[in-house]
Amino acid sequence: MTFIQIVKFAAIGLLSLSAANLSAEDSVQSLDFLEGVQSASGSFEQIIREQDGYIVDRQTGTFIMQRPRRLRWQISELDQLLISDGQQLFLYDELFQQVVVRDWSSNPAQNPAAILLDQVNLEDWAEVEQVGENYQLAPLKGFGSILEINLRLNSSFPEMLSILDATGQTTEIRFSEVEINTEHRDELFQFVMPPGVEVLYE
Repeated sequence: MTFIQIVKFAAIGLLSLSAANLSAEDSVQSLDFLEGVQSASGSFEQIIREQDGYIVDRQTGTFIMQRPRRLRWQISELDQLLISDGQQLFLYDELFQQVVVRDWSSNPAQNPAAILLDQVNLEDWAEVEQVGENYQLAPLKGFGSILEINLRLNSSFPEMLSILDATGQTTEIRFSEVEINTEHRDELFQFVMPPGVEVLYE
């Protein structure tokens, strides 16, 4: 999985957690609910399917986010860890002993994590429609390869999130053990460079 794919799925997954705080009385288009989520943590399962339903990949992991700009997204099966310390993004691949480093960007087209963790107006990025407990996000042109995002809510957090991209693949992310607006230690968002790894700057 590439750097941008992991950042994309992390950002959209956390964005869906914010959507859970939107009540039925709120206007979907106002999207003020994003201001209500300062942190979130939990577990996830991610499944990628081809157009014919064939499962390409299945992954599980944990995440922690805290506004502004701080994120920890860990994929268990791949031994990959993504950390944002607020200034830079670090993707560590333990298997390949490689770290990719990228400066934080507030442009969602370059850094989808900015949608949730930075001061970004979601209405500038996507059209949002509510149908019952489901939400549909249609990214505007010029914001990457995502065609459609669908959220299915269950109580206070999303039960499932699905992402349709331009290749026809659908990514499903299911969340569990989610906690909203809890305190997290600063060191969880600090990346310590392992000795001897290859470092790539993008």
